[in-house]
Amino acid sequence: MLTLINIVAHTTISLNTIFAKKLNILFLEHSIFPWIGITAKMHASYINKIFKEHTIDLTKEQFVVLKVLTENNCKPQHDIALITESDKTSFSRLISTMEKKGLISRKPIKKDKRVKNICLTSLGEELYAITLPIIKKSFEQLQEGITNSEISQAIETIKKIQLNITQEHSLKL
Repeated sequence: MLTLINIVAHTTISLNTIFAKKLNILFLEHSIFPWIGITAKMHASYINKIFKEHTIDLTKEQFVVLKVLTENNCKPQHDIALITESDKTSFSRLISTMEKKGLISRKPIKKDKRVKNICLTSLGEELYAITLPIIKKSFEQLQEGITNSEISQAIETIKKIQLNITQEHSLKL
């Protein structure tokens, strides 16, 4: 009899574990966050592929830095690091690579020589101007079959999520 009770108890625990895992999987499948994350990774791979097809020696992350500097040149290194979401080592390597390519330069700030501003070079400006139409065309291709209304709704939803994150954690990029 004791053995039967142990078997029933073990079976119940196993079924509860399976059920809990299934609920977690269902929760994740019905949450927007895994979809946003997967889509962002797919998009980054797609952009890198597009650059290679056009023989442009640039990564998506490097493009983001060029974009940020085009909008507001000579930003402190720390500000750009936040935008790229890179750890210190990865960001340092990213900036060093871009500097070697002649796309950016580092300039010390007069107030604090330890702090460097990252500035766009004329070559960086040229490369950004060349890549922008390619990026625009790729966005249009990726949004094929999606109505303007659907795009607007997706943007509004993502903005609400960003606002929730900002309000909850004072985090803003």
